[in-house]
Amino acid sequence: MAEGIRGDRAELTREIFLWQRTIRYGAVVVLALAGGLMLEVLAPERSWLPLGIAAGLYLVVVAVLTLQIRNASPDSFPHWVPAAMAVADVVMSTTIVFFSVRPEHYHLALLFGYLVLQFAVFYFGWRTALPAAALAVAGYLYISLRGAPYVPGGVPPGELVVGINAVLFVFVLSILFLTFGTFRERLEQLRVAHKRVEIGDLSASYAADQDKRIDDLTFVGRGFNDMKDRIAELIGTDPLTGCMNRRQFETRLSREWRQARRRNASLALLAIDLDHFKNINDHHGHPVGDGVLRELADIMKHTARDTDAVGRIGGDEFVILLPDTGWQGAMTFAERLRKNVDDHAFGSDQLPLEITISVGVATQKGSDDLDSSSLMEAADRSLYRAKSEGRNRICA
Repeated sequence: MAEGIRGDRAELTREIFLWQRTIRYGAVVVLALAGGLMLEVLAPERSWLPLGIAAGLYLVVVAVLTLQIRNASPDSFPHWVPAAMAVADVVMSTTIVFFSVRPEHYHLALLFGYLVLQFAVFYFGWRTALPAAALAVAGYLYISLRGAPYVPGGVPPGELVVGINAVLFVFVLSILFLTFGTFRERLEQLRVAHKRVEIGDLSASYAADQDKRIDDLTFVGRGFNDMKDRIAELIGTDPLTGCMNRRQFETRLSREWRQARRRNASLALLAIDLDHFKNINDHHGHPVGDGVLRELADIMKHTARDTDAVGRIGGDEFVILLPDTGWQGAMTFAERLRKNVDDHAFGSDQLPLEITISVGVATQKGSDDLDSSSLMEAADRSLYRAKSEGRNRICA
């Protein structure tokens, strides 16, 4: 999966870079021609040669970086290329401004720099745009304060004006970074979740509750989570643990109950609750709690027989259905499960966790005048008694 995601990311970056290449070719030609016309009006004695050299070098850089990114494989993909291209964009726009306008208009370098950085932040993330942003501010300060303009005339801006312009640019840029700076990371998270669902991992989700600034991507992520949960519900699998979900388990229970009635066989149901699970989430966080639930589900599935059914009906509540099992067999199974959980090393070496379970057992014979919902209620009552008597025990 990691290799597939890396390949998708490389291909996406390649495609974005290639279509932006056309914009760059057109932009440098337009800016160079506009700069030349401005130079002809403001200082006809000045040569167009610096503008031509700057535009030519920029075209060479774009061509070289395009070849670099087009011929790269996913394993050797040059992820530094977008950042290098953003730096080249800023250098080109600042250079053209310097060689074509008077000093009082050097703030145009900041305007063009902001347009460049919008592309970089939105398509590649704030980390890619950060070096170019620093260079845009430094370039503006340099051409404004160096004291030797290429196009003479006008009233050069004072140091105070230059400083205010730079501060305002940084302020506006900060808003851009704050608004769109994490867009790529969040989109990447959603793309990874989609990829995991494609390979059948329905535990993947978009962490919409971590979005500090709600936008359309948040709603897309929430919609993805709802869709994934609905798929899991339709196929009957709990996305976190791989156990049956409540709907599927109740369907299985009804079928096994009808067969038990028809064959006059016994049916046992275990209701299982993880002791003090809320404390784990409160003290160690939900990711740790999710890991505990997955480990517990694995223990139950390994303890159960092929004919048994393990389901998660909500939170830390699990149920196990034991067909053709009487009271003694159910109690023996419950004790084996409790001991397996007690002996298992939950958590990690850095964060060991002591986990126990409470189990409520209920049995029913096919000749009993009861239904499947009565069996569930009886198991819940037994579980409640096990918890009220001190937990880490079995009641029937």
